[in-house]
Amino acid sequence: MKKIMKKRNVLPWGFLLRIGIALFLTAPSVVFGASAARASAFVTYPESWDVGQAFVVALSSNTSFDSPALTWMGRTISLDVESGREGVVSYGLLGSYVRDVRPGDYPLEFAFTQDGERFEVKRTVTLKERAYPEEKLTVEGRMVTPPKSEIARIRKEARLAAAARGTMTAERRWTTPFERPVPGVFTSGYGLRRVYNDVPKGCHAGTDFRAAVGTPVKAPFAGTVVLTGHHYYAGRSVYLDAGNGVVGLFFHMDKVKVKKGDRVKKGQTIGESGVTGRVTGPHLHFGLSLAGQYADAAPLFETSVTALLKSMKRETVRGDARGDILPPSDP
Repeated sequence: MKKIMKKRNVLPWGFLLRIGIALFLTAPSVVFGASAARASAFVTYPESWDVGQAFVVALSSNTSFDSPALTWMGRTISLDVESGREGVVSYGLLGSYVRDVRPGDYPLEFAFTQDGERFEVKRTVTLKERAYPEEKLTVEGRMVTPPKSEIARIRKEARLAAAARGTMTAERRWTTPFERPVPGVFTSGYGLRRVYNDVPKGCHAGTDFRAAVGTPVKAPFAGTVVLTGHHYYAGRSVYLDAGNGVVGLFFHMDKVKVKKGDRVKKGQTIGESGVTGRVTGPHLHFGLSLAGQYADAAPLFETSVTALLKSMKRETVRGDARGDILPPSDP
């Protein structure tokens, strides 16, 4: 029986060779085209700001980067990396303690790793003088000149507090605006030059809220408790680490309902306000430590990082300038 075989169409070898060469030459642009896109990176920061006031900075890019960090006032601050609308972004919250920092020019350094290369961007922030009024208070004499028997305790508590304020973790858990820890109004602001019993005692390092004894105290942001205690000056207190050097301090409480190591959510009750430590009456003292610098927290209860960034200078530090790289929601 005769077998009928289907005839195959065979292409000439020369034609196939030309096709192969063309594919080889064009393959790199096809396969690697996405990674060949030029990386652009930006820094956002204030050229000038008031002494004592908190400010925000940002590092953003259209492609990923690693190990972002800031250096400010002698401290290196670890940052988180978050997804943005057009790339990735890292935020930092910084400040200066009015008691210790004088007006002038201060270096600010951004650092990040991208495409296997470490980049360092150095800029300058001019801190301007700001007037903070005087406040005269009357307290127990032992709270102005403590007895010798309490000196060792006070020094130990100061070391513990300094270590807590120096906590540095990379995960950003703070968000803005901050939630008010108690509903009461501000009764004593940050930076006031305190005079106790006619004795000057430096500057007020936080914001006081009116709060009756037993008022629930809520966390203004999420974080991890790094210290609790009943301290000579601060009374019953809580230190809450929110990442990137942001630490919240709650003083003069009547009850503490968290312990070291607890992870708390924004708005979670951490205790009750009271009248412990150096006080003139019931209230809550909230302090904000930013990489070890006490800064004014009050504006952050009313504004957001996004709003603050709009007033800052934005510079291209790598590649071509592109559209704003913003977070998917207000940080």
